[in-house]
Amino acid sequence: MPISVYRYALPLTKEKQIDGVAVRRRHGFYVNIDGHWGEVAPPVTAELADTEAELLAACERLTQGLEHQATQAWVRFGLGCVLTPPTAAAAPSLPLLEGEREPIIRAWRCRRVHPTRAWLTLSGDVQFDAGLVRELTLLVPGLKLTLDAGGRLSETQLSGLWQRIDGGAIDWILDPGLDDAHTRTLARQHGWPVALSADRCGGRVPAPFEGLRALVLRPSLLGEPALCRQLADGARAQGLDVMLAGNLESGLGHRHIAQLAGELTPNSPAQLDSLRYLLHSGVNAQGQPEAQNTTLVYGPGC
Repeated sequence: MPISVYRYALPLTKEKQIDGVAVRRRHGFYVNIDGHWGEVAPPVTAELADTEAELLAACERLTQGLEHQATQAWVRFGLGCVLTPPTAAAAPSLPLLEGEREPIIRAWRCRRVHPTRAWLTLSGDVQFDAGLVRELTLLVPGLKLTLDAGGRLSETQLSGLWQRIDGGAIDWILDPGLDDAHTRTLARQHGWPVALSADRCGGRVPAPFEGLRALVLRPSLLGEPALCRQLADGARAQGLDVMLAGNLESGLGHRHIAQLAGELTPNSPAQLDSLRYLLHSGVNAQGQPEAQNTTLVYGPGC
């Protein structure tokens, strides 16, 4: 089978801190197999050279008619989307709220129709976060928020925030603890509704506990779409909500995750709004990667 791999480097609109790394360009790979495209978008903390080496070895095995045997989740997801392209209608994206207060409030005041749900990345500044939650819920009565703590905040910060807001406006707090066990403890002690990221709890559905409301799937950090389907089914069997989220993929990966979300959670939005941080999506009007900012690293002509 004909296979081509391209390395991409897409500039961000401005420098962004992700997992402690200052990111100016999003680096990843596009894969084309028999005319079908997929994206490999490693975490910004991963070694790009290691991802490239595993991806090229996997493609070499595929050209020989063998299983690719990739182990990195982002490689497995990208190849999985090429070998079995998603076909469902894309799910809408949940608004992502992070950054300075004034632009957020100004943008929401300018909306003609306000969404009923949104995703707020917590800053850790209790007064700021609490004030923003109060303003948003006053502006949009009935608004439900996902509060993304990301394991970054202390118990003191989170409990101080919870005391200053209306808990009825919160769907759940995502990853309030440093790990699964810590989140269990916090939920029990404070009565918080919480969600866990599947990639932060071993790529599995966690055992149920009081306060656990949802499981968030970041497909490019978990593996092939089939695994995401298994996790979604397992979470729903426990009565949990399921939400899909991105990992700053380009427009190609964004579309694949949105389509996977349309299949797995057809009645819920996905959290894919981080695409706006890229200066351009990296794909053309047909959804295929543009040659600009790409370098061929495997295939004919390489």
